Amino acid sequence: MRHVQANGVRTYVTQVGEGPDVLLIHGASSDIGVWTPTVFPALKPRFRLTAYDRPGMGGSEERPREASTLAFQAKVATGVIDALELQRPIVMAHSYGGAIALRLALDHPDKVGGLVLIAPVAYEWPGGVSWHLYWSAHPLVGSLFNHVLSRPFALAAAKEGTRKAFAPSPLPPGYFDAAGVGRAIRPSAMRANAFDLIPLKPEIIAQQHRYPELAMPIALLAGDGDSVVSTSIHALRLAQILPNARIEVVRNAGHLPHEHAPNGLIKLLDWVESAK
Repeated sequence: MRHVQANGVRTYVTQVGEGPDVLLIHGASSDIGVWTPTVFPALKPRFRLTAYDRPGMGGSEERPREASTLAFQAKVATGVIDALELQRPIVMAHSYGGAIALRLALDHPDKVGGLVLIAPVAYEWPGGVSWHLYWSAHPLVGSLFNHVLSRPFALAAAKEGTRKAFAPSPLPPGYFDAAGVGRAIRPSAMRANAFDLIPLKPEIIAQQHRYPELAMPIALLAGDGDSVVSTSIHALRLAQILPNARIEVVRNAGHLPHEHAPNGLIKLLDWVESAK
């Protein structure tokens, strides 16, 4: 584990395993810990996995104002690829990270061998984002909310949010601690997360018409019970318009289908590797 400079951002990275390169991009309210319980153990025997904490999350404490855009987030990903000399890695991404991976493939297709998207955010959705994000990002009361007002309920909210993310399947014993979910409720991480998600809808609208440009192999894994990122709005719609895609929808799984069906994830990764 170490830091590298990625598009001018001091970025925390870790590498495990040996084999073809896979770059891992985590989603919102998380960091590289999301890959620890299942993805690292399942994939490291056959792939070299490079995971990094996005700006403001985990061990990447710096978060420039520009990080609110998917274009900047994609440039950070290219910075990690360049700093570690990854050779056209397959990019595996979860949730909000899927939006970044799509932007990375659109803006820098020469850097990417293919995509594996897990419950990705890809399209405009009805409604907005959670109320607490606006409090967290507020220029006047944000600091008070993040450091004081949220403290009595932040841990309980994070645990309940994790349980709902797994539903309709049960939360695996020990997952909360193994994935380091508690790091997402640190005041600095809460603020960074708010600045990521508040502008996400217009950012998605600006890029969603470009997806048919993507000729690389793209695999999608989603849960049929995902109540966080609708599978029908995002993954299924995306699979229908991509020229070179496969999708697996996992039964009785929520927003973390890779935890529910790691063998399905491996099969999709193998397909992308063979088709790149």
